This record gives sequence, C-alpha cells and structure tokens, in this order.
Amino acid sequence: MTSADLVLAGSYDYGVVALSAVIAILGSYAALDLGERVTFARGGSRLAWLIGGCVAMGIGTWSMHYVGMLAFRLPVSVQYHWPTSLLSLLPSIFASAIALFVVSRPTMGWLHALGGGLFMGVGISALHYTGMASMRMQAMCHYSLALVTLSVVLAMAFSLLSLRLTFLFRVEASGRRLRKIASALLMGAAICVMHYTGMAAASYTRSTKVPNLSHAVSISSLDIAGIGMVTVMVLNVALLTSVLDRIQKQRVFLDELFEQAPQAVALKNVDNQVVRVNREFTQVFGYTPHEVLGRSLNDLIVPEESRHNAQRNAELVALGQRVDAEVVRQRKDGSLLHALMVGVPVSVPGRQIAAYSIYSDITRRKRAEEELQRSFKQLRELAARLQSVREEERARVAREIHDELGQALTAIKIDLASLMRALRTDQEEESEKAESILKLVDQTILCVRRIATELRPGILDDLGLVAAVEWAAEEFEARTGTKCRLDLPQDDIVIDQERTTAIFRIFQETLTNVTRHAEATEVDVRLGREDGHIVLEVRDNGRGIGQEQLSTGRSLGILGMRERALLLGGELIISGTPGKGTIVRLRIPQAHPVQSEDSE
Repeated sequence: MTSADLVLAGSYDYGVVALSAVIAILGSYAALDLGERVTFARGGSRLAWLIGGCVAMGIGTWSMHYVGMLAFRLPVSVQYHWPTSLLSLLPSIFASAIALFVVSRPTMGWLHALGGGLFMGVGISALHYTGMASMRMQAMCHYSLALVTLSVVLAMAFSLLSLRLTFLFRVEASGRRLRKIASALLMGAAICVMHYTGMAAASYTRSTKVPNLSHAVSISSLDIAGIGMVTVMVLNVALLTSVLDRIQKQRVFLDELFEQAPQAVALKNVDNQVVRVNREFTQVFGYTPHEVLGRSLNDLIVPEESRHNAQRNAELVALGQRVDAEVVRQRKDGSLLHALMVGVPVSVPGRQIAAYSIYSDITRRKRAEEELQRSFKQLRELAARLQSVREEERARVAREIHDELGQALTAIKIDLASLMRALRTDQEEESEKAESILKLVDQTILCVRRIATELRPGILDDLGLVAAVEWAAEEFEARTGTKCRLDLPQDDIVIDQERTTAIFRIFQETLTNVTRHAEATEVDVRLGREDGHIVLEVRDNGRGIGQEQLSTGRSLGILGMRERALLLGGELIISGTPGKGTIVRLRIPQAHPVQSEDSE
C-alpha cells in the first residue's frame, strides 16, 4: 500500500500552460483551414494536401500535449525516452488523417461523424498516454480509472465537436471569419480541458528503483521554448501554404473569368495606360495584348471626334465614379462600331484609382434599331399617304354627290313641282302621289347633303377649323342631347390643310367615343394656341376610361387618333378617372402656311 507521505506534489508552470493553449488554438484554426483545402483539392493535389495536412496537424496536436506535459513540475528529475515520444507522434498523425478525410467528404452523416470522433478520440488518447509512458524518473505513476475514462470520453466528444465545426467551416465565405476564429478558440479550449483532465488522472509516488535512462533526454526551459517555436512555425507554414494556395486558385479563377468574359475588357493603371486586355477585346478591336500594353485607349480605339468625351469619362472614373455610356469606337482596321462602355473605378494602394473599361459591341443592335426606325418611318409615311388619299377621295366623292346627285335631285324636284301645277283639280289621286314623291325627293336631298357633309364638311374648307369645330359640336349636341360647352378663339386658326383635317377628324372621333362609351351629360371643348402648338382639349363627365383599357391597345379609334397626331409630330394624351370622366388632349406643332408649302 502506498503511503500518503510518499506521494509527490506536482505543480504547473503557467507560462508553459499558456503556450500549450496557444498551440492548441493555432492547431485548431489550422485544422479548420486545412479542411477547406483538402475538400476542394482534386487528384494528386488532394493526396498531397491530405498528407501535408495530417502531418502538420499531427505535429501541432503532439506538440500541444508534450508542451502541456512539460508544464507539469515534480520535485524529482524527469527525463523523456525519445523513441517512445517519437512513437506517440504516429497516433496523432493517424487521428489528424481521419479528421481531414471525414470532413473532406461531400456529406457527413451522424454515422460518419460518430465513427470519426471515436477513432480520433482513441488516437488522441493513445498519443497522450503513450507520451506519459515516455517519462523516466525515480517515481511510480498511478492512474485514476475514473479520470482516465473521463479523459477518453472527453477526447471522443471534443473530436466529434471538432469534426462538425471543421465540416461547417470548410467553405470559405464572407461573414464567417469571426465565427471561424470563435470555433478555433472553442476547439483549442476543449483540447486543453481533455489534456489536463488526463494529466489529473495521474499521481506519482517516490521509488527507490533507479529508472532506465538509456535513450532518455532531459528537457530544459530553452528546449520547451524551441519546441513551441518550431511547432508554431510548422503550423504557420501550413496556414501560409493554405492561404497562398487559396490566393493562387482565386487568381486562376479571376484570370479565367477575365479572359472568358463575353465583353471586351481592358484594365488600365492610374496613368490611364493599358496593362491587360482579354480575348474578346482582341476579337472585337483587332489588337493583340502586346500591341496595346502600355498605351492609352484614346490613341488606339477612340475616333478623333470622340476623344473629348472619352477624356471627360476617364476623368470621372479617376474621381471614383462609375460611367455608363453608349459610344462609337474604332477597330484596328479603321472601321467603326457602336458599343456600350462601362468605366469601373478600382482602388489601388496609395489612394489612387485604376479602372476597368468594359465594351459590349452593339453594332448589330444599332443597325437593327436603325432598320426598325426606317421601317417605322416608311410605315408612317405610308399611313400618311393613305390618310391623304382617303381624305382626297372622300372630298371627291362628297363633291360628286353634292354636285351631280344633288343637281339631279334638284332638277327632279323642279320638274315634279311643274307637273303638280299642271294637274287638274279633279285629279286628286295623282296630286297625292305627286306630293308623296315630292316629299321623298326632299328627304333624299337632305340625305345626300348629310352624306356629303360627313364625307367632307364643306364648312371645314370654306370657313376654317374653328367654325368646323363649332358646327360639329352643335351637331353632336342636337343629335345626342349632351350639353356641349365651347371655348374657341375669336379668330380662325390658320394652318395647313393637313393639320386642319387631322385636328377635325380627331375631334370627330373623340365625340363619337363619348357617344358610344362615356354616358356623359356634359362635354367641355377648348381649342387654342400654346407655345407654338395647336391644342385641342375635350373633357367629359362620363364613366371615365381606365388605364387597363388604354394599355390593351384594342381600340382602333384611339390608335388611329394617336397615329394622326404622331404623323404631324404631335402627341395625344388620354387620361381618365373611373366615375369622374375622361380628358383627351391633342397637341400639334403649328406650321405657317408659307413654311408648309416651302417644305413640300
């Protein structure tokens, strides 16, 4: 039985304890970082990262445990059997390899996590107790089974924790850096708890037996510092290698992204000189990278007439502003192209600003737009011609109806009246028939006049626009019973016949729409001049047209009114509020009759 007075009282060097904690935290962070590299490596690179990572992590874990053991002080001389110490490194590397292999898998279920945590815990426990067995001193070591069991359980639990955290943070993402550091602190603290629980499981008693000191070495404070420094350097080298590998892959990715960009891209330095262009730039502008290196884009692709604007855009970018513009640029062969240019400022050290110039070739789109505009112009010219022909034909038909048919009906009426006077007084039946025919002729004459007026109101040609609007409004009021208030100029508005006809036809169509759809009781009409324009405004108090009705584009009447206005360079605005009525506002540029004739 061991006497209580033979138990050796141990103590800790808290400086060395702190060093072991630093190594544990740094090793945990290295594990999180190396987990990312192993996950995304492929082929031979993956194997190299797995081997290098497990060796670096194994050395870090092994060093932490040995530094923690060296922090423990006993009142007897303690040496370490270096072959056993070296052997304890193997389970550390084995545990690290298991960790990196498990966390690098695409998914990690609870079965894999539990298995990995079990093997890692056994490996770390083997490392710890193998390291304890390497101690050589004139004392006996005794273990508390309960604390040993607790240390093994803690090793497994904290291994599972480290596996989950490493798996979660193996993907580098913005916003995760602080959580990654916090996880490394948590893992480091857990490793320290597990280690010092294992240390607490051991107690020492004096022994008279002389230990075997063959292959045993003593460790001084300087040796402890050296071990710590070497371990920190190894872990830092591993971290730096990981960072450099990440930077290299990001650079390769960005280079490929730059080269494969669908737009022509040129990178310029603070002196506005080109330092790099991509493949699309060469394809679009015809210059090789060697030809543009160190030169200004203004001298290469900017036409002479556009250089002032290009220089102004460059100055805005130099001030840190993004510039979007539609520009004309010149290829190497001298041909011009239309492009969308984006100038993007890039901050560089020294508070200076470089820039990206990004060009999208829109020459085909511009040609398509020009062709589309040309088609629109031709269609409008055709529509204008059709409107003109239609009005001419209506005027011709109205004249023929008025002149030919009207004169014939008038002659029939005169002859019929002469026949009626020649009838005897006793021919009552014949007189009644003649009277009926005379009334029918009068009705036909009125119908002919109405048709001729609808085809082409004579008042429009004879008395002008103002009188024609007043007449149409009176006819509308008499026909529908809707009150029509007029605000017309005292003098006639003298404009060319094309504008006069268009304004009158739009007014007629507006009144027709009021009759068909508005259910209005009052209509206000205003005609006048505003800033060199003829303005016609018609308001009603009817149902009001909704925005959905205007946007459907199904009303041919409204489409025709707008087209008439566009043909003359004007605009037609229709607005309405359900239940409050509709406003139709026509605004057409006024043209002097002499100018109109000259232009034609």
